Amino acid sequence: MRKVIKILTALFWTFLIGPAVIYVGCDILECDVSLLADTGSQTKFVVSTVMILLTLALVPLALRLFNFGSVKADLLERQDIALLKWGKLRLFILGELLFANTLLYYLFGFEPAYGYLAIVVLLTFPFVYPTEKRCMAETGLAEPDMEQEAPDNTGKEEEEAE
Repeated sequence: MRKVIKILTALFWTFLIGPAVIYVGCDILECDVSLLADTGSQTKFVVSTVMILLTLALVPLALRLFNFGSVKADLLERQDIALLKWGKLRLFILGELLFANTLLYYLFGFEPAYGYLAIVVLLTFPFVYPTEKRCMAETGLAEPDMEQEAPDNTGKEEEEAE
């Protein structure tokens, strides 16, 4: 299990490095990569619509991936192998969305829609960080802590008895 967690953690950080390199190159080093800024409004509209729809469809899919019946059954049956397979898929979906939206933000000359989409994807990354506790809960090796302390009613019982 620890080997799978290390692989998924390395992938997690790898998918964050690509957009960080784009950011450093375009904002800090001020490289002009706005190659598509002069394209027609129809092209901008189509690409923007496609990326918005992809992001809005794939982010919830990635976050809920481990709750689908077939995926959950696979995680319970083949724990390490399935966790690596489905964990990679989830990180790949979010990582590629983040990379594409960040790249398009700069290619279209600081188009705000792609920046906002990249921020939305970036905000979902902490929810898929492969901690040991999360991985154990997702594979069924440990039940997540859902217990809440029951209120202590002993004081009320004593008052009612009097």
